[in-house]
Amino acid sequence: FDRDEWRALGALILLALPVTFFWATYEQQGNTIALWADGYTDRTINLMIWAGQIPTTWFQAFNPFMIFAFTPFVLALWKRQAASGREPSSVTKMAYGCFGVALAYLILFAAALSAGDGKASWLWLAAYFVILTLGELYLSPTSLSLVTKVAPARAISMMMGVWLSTSFTGGFLAGYLGSLWSSMARSSFFLMLAIITALAGLAILAFVRPL
Repeated sequence: FDRDEWRALGALILLALPVTFFWATYEQQGNTIALWADGYTDRTINLMIWAGQIPTTWFQAFNPFMIFAFTPFVLALWKRQAASGREPSSVTKMAYGCFGVALAYLILFAAALSAGDGKASWLWLAAYFVILTLGELYLSPTSLSLVTKVAPARAISMMMGVWLSTSFTGGFLAGYLGSLWSSMARSSFFLMLAIITALAGLAILAFVRPL
């Protein structure tokens, strides 16, 4: 590798660190968010002709469905921005993805504060999943695209493996963060996740000029 190729590899490896923290907070949806939905969310729905409770397990389907539903609209937005010369760079999109997930946890922070010792409406959780999904769409596919653009041709396959390992390490970190659920107030826990993801977004923004 020449000097520029080594610099590109180094930048991608360093960039993988804040992305790991992104996945650590994002993956709470299968951990502490499920606990929030089960024990701290009012899942009652009343359609006048029918009333009942949303099963806790249904919330696990919100994110996959929204990925399917929102992707065409996000791509259309990027296409329109590209046509007008205003499309953000891949790294900037990744930072926006982190800020989106941070906003999603601020929504749950507000939900926990509003609920007090009671239960929060399921609409708070629905709003969380909307923003969380948009954040993922801004980071996940664009980060993989970035690797193919920046990594030297001889190292693309290796760097794709390194990049995908951020999900693996992020999953371990997600488990550690989730272990704090029982020892923290719900609002404090969600605020912590928002801060972590926002800091990851700021760290990613530092790579905009180098990359």
